[in-house]
Amino acid sequence: MPSKFAQLIVFVSTLLLSACGGGSSAPSVTVSGIQANQLKYGQATQFTITGFSLDKDINISTQNCKGLALVAGGTDSSKSVTCTISAVGVGAVSLEAKLADGTVLKSASFDVPNPQVSMVTNLGTMVVELNPTATPLSTDNYLQYVNSKFYDNTLIHRIVTAGIFVAQGGWLTPAPAVQPGQKAAIALEVNKGLSNLKGTIAMARSSELNSATSQYYFNLADNVALDTSSGGYAVFGKVVSGIEVLDAMASVKTTTAYGLADFPASSVIVLTATQTK
Repeated sequence: MPSKFAQLIVFVSTLLLSACGGGSSAPSVTVSGIQANQLKYGQATQFTITGFSLDKDINISTQNCKGLALVAGGTDSSKSVTCTISAVGVGAVSLEAKLADGTVLKSASFDVPNPQVSMVTNLGTMVVELNPTATPLSTDNYLQYVNSKFYDNTLIHRIVTAGIFVAQGGWLTPAPAVQPGQKAAIALEVNKGLSNLKGTIAMARSSELNSATSQYYFNLADNVALDTSSGGYAVFGKVVSGIEVLDAMASVKTTTAYGLADFPASSVIVLTATQTK
């Protein structure tokens, strides 16, 4: 993923030192620490800079963290900024505090894990790990739906165990009714080194290549033909815990209902989907 760079002037003093009286020398600016409150891909993180005389001119810059902004209410010993993490890996995100003349006061880098989503269903719980390095569009799209709670209380509305073996969801409520709040379609991300193997998650779409919105599917078996069939289907993550839940889905009997083939005869419900990393 291309790196992101942002810079912010944290505080610019509007008073001349001579106005502070006495002609005494100004205390030197020091930064003793930089800490992050959380390190979740795609979510806002607050960085707190601690030190001495932080009410002087300081420049803060970040790499791979978007939307840098100053948090109100700082003091001369503590300032905070926020931004949204946009990369994963060892040392993926960095922050640097400098004087106005470019002198570096302190820098720090932070490891960011691949995002994970805990999906609680009425058949058990799965943990899905996403791959934003290979598939940033699909990952970001899925996480937006997760973090807006779009997937909570939705159906796995299609289970196919002949020809291809998939369990598809992200569209219907248990009513059933179409879940409101779908976002614009995203571009297809294929040929990214990820394959439709058992336990992976991929974006469902229509015959139009760039038509994926909220619907996803889990591969219940190896479906490598889907890597290229009709232009291919974009894998963006995999189940890292709870693979037995997919096996349980594969055993659910299906019928034709509400005009849909391969509809589960007994409801398979995603109760909650929550980003945990």
